[in-house]
Amino acid sequence: MVEILEGEQLVWQGRPTWKWSVSWMLKWGVVGLLPLVVGILLNLVTDLPLVWFFAATVIFIAVVVVLAWVKRLDSEYTVTNRRVVVRRGIANRNERSASIDRIQNVNTRQGLYGRILNFGDIEFDTAGSDLGDSDLALRGINDPHAMRDRFDRELLQRDAKLSGGV
Repeated sequence: MVEILEGEQLVWQGRPTWKWSVSWMLKWGVVGLLPLVVGILLNLVTDLPLVWFFAATVIFIAVVVVLAWVKRLDSEYTVTNRRVVVRRGIANRNERSASIDRIQNVNTRQGLYGRILNFGDIEFDTAGSDLGDSDLALRGINDPHAMRDRFDRELLQRDAKLSGGV
């Protein structure tokens, strides 16, 4: 995890939720059933053994499960009272960070599975970044609206301190 610097206070630290991994497995697991479906359809018109299509389906779904686990473990998120740090990767590490002073907006995004299972993404808009630049994002976070509100409170406290209100 990220080293907390002197004078920093940890606000939140974590990884994507397991629910995010389940939704990813559901999406790709359905695709993984295609070899079996193709095998059944081909078996209706020819005498191909289904065992090869079944084996391909099992292998594909096993790969999906392993990749979902790896995708979850390869992301680390840290939010302090001074910065937001997003680390991704296991073999190749990619780290993005931004000072809290540069963050202008905190946005949430939820897809269908996220709305059902209550998880989503939290994206940080920073000063000087392109509107489409969402690399500084916490993906697959539990209850993203409550977490966004928590980060917004941190930003409001920062603004109050800067303006001399607190």
